[in-house]
Amino acid sequence: MKTIVFVIALAVVGLYQLGVLGPGSGFSMPQKLAANRTANQVQTYEFTQLFGQNSPTSQLAREGYYTVVEGYIDSCTICKKLEADFKPFLLKRPDVLIRRVHFPENGVEQSFSGNSQKELNRQVSNYYERLGSYRFNHVAKSGNQYRITTCGTPHIEIYGPDRQLIATDECSEKNSKKGLVFIRKWIEAERG
Repeated sequence: MKTIVFVIALAVVGLYQLGVLGPGSGFSMPQKLAANRTANQVQTYEFTQLFGQNSPTSQLAREGYYTVVEGYIDSCTICKKLEADFKPFLLKRPDVLIRRVHFPENGVEQSFSGNSQKELNRQVSNYYERLGSYRFNHVAKSGNQYRITTCGTPHIEIYGPDRQLIATDECSEKNSKKGLVFIRKWIEAERG
């Protein structure tokens, strides 16, 4: 009996770590809204511009629609496959908007200048704090050193008609692709 309980507990832990169980892991088809797009079903943004304006990806969500934010790089083959599925998905769901955020292939360059070490440290700290506010990376500070972990692309965030997150990929010590899993299940469900 103890062995069976242990095996069940082990299975639950494994499913939780794979994202099958746990908060936000369940999929239920978002109900259709009365909203109908008139234009701009897919818009593309440059991350460097959003970052320069200090605009979080959550600001791309539009009230009254489901908004799917996809972060991508040009060489991402998984992104291209997902994007190919967007067109038929959008035909079935006029209440969905896609907001694509293009990340530079070679990363973001940043330079700092100041009259003192204190000023430089403040600029560096501000820069990493801003980077850490985006869900596609995780910034950890140890002493005066920063370490960035990225989740990879595609990076998916899905917002409801109230502009609140429904599902998202999270970047941390343990990356989670729950947003990607959610959008794939949603697209598949719409295919019927």
